[in-house]
Amino acid sequence: MKLFPTFKAPSHTLNVIFLLFLFITGSVGMFGLFKKFDVNLCPEVKGQILLEGKPVSGVKITRSLTYYYENERLDYTTTDDNGQFSFPEVNIRSRKPGSMFDVSRTYQEIFAERCSQKYKLWRSTFHGIEKRPEYEKKLGSLNCDLTSKLVKFEFKNNKNSNIDFFATSLARWSDDFIIFEEYNRTY
Repeated sequence: MKLFPTFKAPSHTLNVIFLLFLFITGSVGMFGLFKKFDVNLCPEVKGQILLEGKPVSGVKITRSLTYYYENERLDYTTTDDNGQFSFPEVNIRSRKPGSMFDVSRTYQEIFAERCSQKYKLWRSTFHGIEKRPEYEKKLGSLNCDLTSKLVKFEFKNNKNSNIDFFATSLARWSDDFIIFEEYNRTY
């Protein structure tokens, strides 16, 4: 015979108590289990396609954005008579940044197709969820000559000087553009 009977709560009661504890202490908010976050996948893109310095019209341009292994988002446009093209900024709402295991990143790729050949205008893995001026600057002037060599380059991360950004492109910029690899291909 037991002198002190033991109390055993049903397991669902313990789960409810644990969830109430998380809400009261703010831990759920810390990990954002139920919160949606604004995620910037790509700033506005503006560019121009040239061939030996002359504008090329009618070139199909594709932008592919994939946020942290979600479905790929595709946009298409065509260059105008001056070889110019643009894409609007893309933002989404997602719960993923609230996960304690989150590694937010967006795979960005922009390419051109002309005469059955592909040209990589931009390829980068963007880490984070906030719009970055460094990416806005590069993607706001994505001017590519299809005769240029494809290069991998780095550009400054203004928030963390120890970690630069990297991208691959046919475009060239006059500043903040350090090439460290050159390819003999266009895509």
